[in-house]
Amino acid sequence: MAFDLGLNEEQQALKETLNDFASSVLRAAARDAEKAGRVPDQLAKQFHEIGVGAPVDEEYGGGGTFDAVTYCIAAEELGWGDAGIAHQLLGEGHAALVIAAAGTEGQKTDYLPRFAQAEPAKTFVALGEGIAAGDLLSLETVVDGDKVTGKKYGVHSADEAAFGVVVGRNDSGLAASIVGSGEFEILHQEAKLGLEASRTFVVQFDGTGQSLTQGPELERAVLLIKLATGALALGSARASFEYASKYATEREAFGKPIGAFQAIAFKIADMAIEVDAARVALWHAAWKLDQGEDAAADVAAAVGQALHTAILCGDDGVQVLGGHGYVQDHPVEMWFRNAVTLSVFDAPELLGDMTVARSLVPSAGGGQ
Repeated sequence: MAFDLGLNEEQQALKETLNDFASSVLRAAARDAEKAGRVPDQLAKQFHEIGVGAPVDEEYGGGGTFDAVTYCIAAEELGWGDAGIAHQLLGEGHAALVIAAAGTEGQKTDYLPRFAQAEPAKTFVALGEGIAAGDLLSLETVVDGDKVTGKKYGVHSADEAAFGVVVGRNDSGLAASIVGSGEFEILHQEAKLGLEASRTFVVQFDGTGQSLTQGPELERAVLLIKLATGALALGSARASFEYASKYATEREAFGKPIGAFQAIAFKIADMAIEVDAARVALWHAAWKLDQGEDAAADVAAAVGQALHTAILCGDDGVQVLGGHGYVQDHPVEMWFRNAVTLSVFDAPELLGDMTVARSLVPSAGGGQ
């Protein structure tokens, strides 16, 4: 099957539905959620009813799952609405993706229906580490059988989670285990520059869990989660670009719109180019994942590019607005902070440069 940039009817309908939700609900709630430091329960309920947060197969009571490209389309629209809220709501459902891909039939039957119930369980996927910062080959957390040992950053809703999935490594490679709420210690809640609506914690794991099946299915699920981060970043970048473009058309100086000046026009043009390029890279990596191909390097490069684009567009969005870009009357400063914070969870230089280098020169970049 050839790579196709066109959307099918289902993807187009989902994109339009989520764009409406992002425009009317997420944008309106963004500032209040940021100030409160959490997503309102009513908004979380609305999001759950759409069925995107934790896609579960109908066999386990859900409304169906998505391929990787469709998941990226969904995450972009949500990130365009507000990356902070979307980071929280998607993050609480990522465990469903991992359990569906790498769980035993008993684990799927036990855990997946909990994501589809009227009040879904809060969960997490503990992936990021202080040194690894998104590099899967540098993970220091050990998942050996049912034993889990390691320190994780960016763990969603750890204080409220019923269970979660910890991703680490063992002698056989990438590994993961389901852990219950009593099997870890919360060290502290993270204070972040952006994404403040997304409640994340630093957590120490030193206990037991239920090991998931190692192999390509587990890796695919983890890569899909990383693609979602890139798609959130892309949505944030697109939001900044569109807002700055509109502002440059309406704001006048010296008798003409500021977009008529080359310094502004070139910034906006660069933003547009970067957004489109990042989307193509993400969709191509997602397409390779859907085809069952080895996509680790492609995902790393695409997510790294999307994060770089979000930071660039966030910064340029603020610059186009000048002094107005630094005040909360306009959302560009929040989108910039969100973009920078997303890059902390998955550092672009590790995701792109190091992982791609390893794919070309196997001895490059260290790793374990």
